[in-house]
Amino acid sequence: MLLGNYFTNIDNSKKKIFFSGISFNSKDIKKDNIFFAIKGNHFDGNKFISIAIKKGSKIIISEKRITNPQKDILFIHTKNIRKLLAEIAFKIYKNKPNNLIAVTGTNGKSSVSDFYFQLLKLNKIKVASIGTLGVKSKNIRRNLQNTTIDPIRMGQILSKLKSQKINNVIMEASSHGLTQHRLDGLKFSSGIFTNLSQDHLDYHKNFKDYFKAKQYLFENLIRKKGNVITDETLPEFKRIKKIAISRKLKLQVLNNSKNQFQILSHSYRGEKQILKIRYYNLTREINLNLIGKIQLKNILMAIIAAKNSNISLIKILNVLSQLKPIDGRLEKIGKIKNSSKVILDYAHTPDALRICLSNLKEQFPNKKIILLFGCGGNRDQNKRFKMGKIACDYSNEIYLTDDNPRFEDPRKIRDDIKKGIQDTSIKEIPDRKKAISEAIKNLNTGDILLVAGKGHEKTQDFGKKKIYFSDKKIILDCIKLKNISLSKNFKINIIKELSKTKNKIPLVKADKVRINSKEVNKNDIFFAIKGKKNDGNKYIGEAFKNKASLVVVNKVQNKFNSKRQIKVRNTLKFMTEISKIFRQNIDTNIIAITGSCGKTTLKELLGNVLGKISSVSISPKSYNNKFGVPLSLLNLKRSDEFGVLEVGMDKKGEIDNLTNIIKPNVGLITNINYAHAKNFKNIKQIALAKAEIIKNILPNGFVVLNADDSFFKLLKKIAENNNINVISFGIKTKKANVKLFNIKKVKKAFKIKVKLNDKFKYFIISNNFQSNIYNILSALSVISIYKDVLKLNEKIFLDFRSPAGRGDHSTIKIGNKKINLIDESYNSNPLSLKSALKNYDNIDTKKYRKYLLLGDMMELGSHSKKLHQSIVPIINETNIDKVFVMGKMVREIFDNIVKVKRGRILENKSGIFELIKKDFNNNDYLMIKASNATGFNSIVNNLKGLN
Repeated sequence: MLLGNYFTNIDNSKKKIFFSGISFNSKDIKKDNIFFAIKGNHFDGNKFISIAIKKGSKIIISEKRITNPQKDILFIHTKNIRKLLAEIAFKIYKNKPNNLIAVTGTNGKSSVSDFYFQLLKLNKIKVASIGTLGVKSKNIRRNLQNTTIDPIRMGQILSKLKSQKINNVIMEASSHGLTQHRLDGLKFSSGIFTNLSQDHLDYHKNFKDYFKAKQYLFENLIRKKGNVITDETLPEFKRIKKIAISRKLKLQVLNNSKNQFQILSHSYRGEKQILKIRYYNLTREINLNLIGKIQLKNILMAIIAAKNSNISLIKILNVLSQLKPIDGRLEKIGKIKNSSKVILDYAHTPDALRICLSNLKEQFPNKKIILLFGCGGNRDQNKRFKMGKIACDYSNEIYLTDDNPRFEDPRKIRDDIKKGIQDTSIKEIPDRKKAISEAIKNLNTGDILLVAGKGHEKTQDFGKKKIYFSDKKIILDCIKLKNISLSKNFKINIIKELSKTKNKIPLVKADKVRINSKEVNKNDIFFAIKGKKNDGNKYIGEAFKNKASLVVVNKVQNKFNSKRQIKVRNTLKFMTEISKIFRQNIDTNIIAITGSCGKTTLKELLGNVLGKISSVSISPKSYNNKFGVPLSLLNLKRSDEFGVLEVGMDKKGEIDNLTNIIKPNVGLITNINYAHAKNFKNIKQIALAKAEIIKNILPNGFVVLNADDSFFKLLKKIAENNNINVISFGIKTKKANVKLFNIKKVKKAFKIKVKLNDKFKYFIISNNFQSNIYNILSALSVISIYKDVLKLNEKIFLDFRSPAGRGDHSTIKIGNKKINLIDESYNSNPLSLKSALKNYDNIDTKKYRKYLLLGDMMELGSHSKKLHQSIVPIINETNIDKVFVMGKMVREIFDNIVKVKRGRILENKSGIFELIKKDFNNNDYLMIKASNATGFNSIVNNLKGLN
């Protein structure tokens, strides 16, 4: 190589001087190499000139003027030796990939680079990345000492990548690398600016100087008409934009319509993030298997860079769900049997730590966040106090340990950090390995441990020595040890943890949780609950006889296997606490349904439909009280996408208590009316009691409301005040999100046209009952949150049948007569009775007669007489032939309906059988409606032959 081919502004007499290579390290000098004598922070290359000359260097370059040059040695003076080194290096290694991309910023460089790398690799396009994580390509895996390496090694690597026909390379551009001109001589097609926050202020004079270093990339190293990718919400955006405009670079910002795609919504499901993306005119849902919302910003930057690399947007979106976490960047390590998690992250700046912790709190609300961290030595000392304060503000517990102390006293570093920590539990364990071990050993169900600071690193720096040290390896070893003491069964782990039992719980299977010993099956857990009437402790023998794996009791009974008895003070309270922990550690989307009537039927309908398109569990029967709700929760399958639970009440505060256990993703209030009214002065109080569900809906959750209900505006306002999304349904109200548009009779069924915001969908349903239509509309409202309703089968609701006692139709035989029975005997209140009457009135009985048997509506208190009388005009308007009653308050109805409709008052249950035998004809219709407490349900079961 000749000087004249690589150096400008050099004497003609010197241009044909030969050189064999370049080096800035005297140890690497070979014969005829040019030696760049760089004065650094720790070493001055000018002191090694003589060594370089002895090793064969005849050309020396320095910023220092040589007064007595050695004979036959060419000394070249330069004002910026680092810049010249880079420019010469990249001229020597001139074969480089065509598409070079540089990423700079305080945090996120490695993530953006690796996501870009993955996007191209998944699309089978040759690609490489260079940075903190080393050199990555299909055939190369190499660790690097610096984020941005020296230009000689960089040139060698780029040349090798080019020889392997790799034309797409993304690299991290650190502030040190840019300040020291390590990338000068390269021209980048795209430059990415992630963010700016405190870091490296031990090197840079101040924050302004730090930002100036980052700007150098955009001011000097982006090729003509190149791209600048950044986030317009950043404080530094104006300056970056100004540079882009002045240099005529193409400025590309996140979530801009010019990118041809837009994120419509974002939500979490456990460790996953769910995106709804609109691209061109299409909408698509994408699941990301990544922890931390900050990942979205990094991915978006990578997507834009990938598009600039001539990859179609559709191809990019097709592989998004396959993206994997970056090594040591919000990376979940291993799997712990009690569903606690260990997250490893490189966060070593105040802003990175804050973002990391806040992201974990957002994605895993109500979880205990534990932080293990320290700070590096011989680095910006001012950030230690700040990081201590951030740790205090965003975590529940802190393990303070050593990071890379380097040449500083580790105790002093920890003391600096502790100055920022107040009011948070702190455990100071200098030995990082011991700290990690202790933190993992103490993890309870669902806890989140963030091990921050070192991320992917494989060494720990103690100044005079560096030892092999991998956070990841230590974490995996500790998890393996912890799992030995844990059961494979999640519920067993919670029971053991919460009961604080010192006895070793046997390795048993645990299927369902039961509180009724008669229902116990093999491997179920029986909770012996002591109630007002029955004491479950008396039935543990029956539970064991039915092969229960464990029983939870108030008192251990020695005549049974004591190892399989877990003693607690209050079994109901214990079961409730277990269900809370269980709920916090499942990813199931839970829909909680309350309202004055229709809860159970809607629950069954929603469960039926969701079961056809996904996996779902629902609460059995009417398990909607303090016993049924925790029991239903514990019997959900952890793998289910959905759980549908019913929530009841008869006084203020009950829904609050129950939904505080459930913590629903979606709350649904069917309607507001007088039910269990004896404990309320007026109907508004009932509405406010039902509204208690809203405050316990998870953040970013939804409440589904009946827009036709008189309390809709009140409930909507409460939801908005709690930052809960509202979806409305209705038949009458035009502005409902999900609305009945029209209905038509089609053979033996009905066809409904439903308006879903601005789109329409048809469904075939079995009847035109108003209550059924309301249930369908509310079910569609829920489903629309998670699925594309327009893709549902139009017959998805057709086969649904009402549960027993809630309007189910059957044919019964009394003597030699067949009677069409409509069973509404499970319960009754004013709204449900009015709805049942309208439905009954719609039934075409042809020539056969239509009878009604009513019992009392119970628990209406002082409102009872008025509310019973309110039913009279509705009955009078129906085509019901005769009304029969049995009960005290229901006589208010009987005495006031028109005489032609009055049948007679029955005094006892046996009168019903006699009535049918004597007064009814074959194929006549009978609807029976009464509150559960009247015992009518038992009467109907007798008629059906079920008792």
